[in-house]
Amino acid sequence: MAESFNWTCPTCGAHTTITDPNADSGSMSIYAEATPKQRGIRLFYSLIECPNKKCGSPQFTVDVYYGTKATSGYRSVAPDEKRRVGIGHFTFAPATAQPLSAHVPAGVVNDYNEAYLIARLSPKASATLARRALQGMVRDFFQVVGKRTLHAELEAIKDRCDPALYDAMMAVKSVGNIGAHPEQDISLIVDVELGEAETLLELIHLLDREWYVARADRLERIAKINALAANKAAAGAGSPQAQAAPPSASP
Repeated sequence: MAESFNWTCPTCGAHTTITDPNADSGSMSIYAEATPKQRGIRLFYSLIECPNKKCGSPQFTVDVYYGTKATSGYRSVAPDEKRRVGIGHFTFAPATAQPLSAHVPAGVVNDYNEAYLIARLSPKASATLARRALQGMVRDFFQVVGKRTLHAELEAIKDRCDPALYDAMMAVKSVGNIGAHPEQDISLIVDVELGEAETLLELIHLLDREWYVARADRLERIAKINALAANKAAAGAGSPQAQAAPPSASP
């Protein structure tokens, strides 16, 4: 890597500039002697170490293309970026998008992490898992019970959440339905495009901050205020004036 570049860590969200000590990239040509000339493989890899000392997480990605084998003696494949091998791109690390907080139920975290891992392999399946994670959060945070569908659950909390967030959650439900509930007309193909599943996961992360983290912060502040009041009350009760014996009654 010769030039520095701007980068946002997918784990901690830090915006930073990456220089040589924190990155490595390269490529390799792969083929057998019997591989046809137009079916050589070129693999590109990229490793970035987050310079944020509180994070330090790696991002490791691989892109793979078919290409043309070199006719000279030098072992090389000229890649054709229109001919990806399989899904063509895979992120090996991090294993999840920006992590959810410890306040979120484990089942929701598992769905969220799995949705991130398959976002490029199957955006439709990833969107379905994002929908499932959303449903788990709504049921847990608002204690919604007795509703048959996610739509009914969202309607039940409509007056208890921000209107913009409500609209965004309905959008996640609609996109997730593409995988969860296929169209009755099988000739009508509605797909989830690359990048769209990641957008849905960003909302799940936002809901964690808006709901779970905000609630935990509020409870922590309240606990500190109550503890402060209790300490002051205890200090007042232990003061010399408070402990002084009442004057004896006159004979």
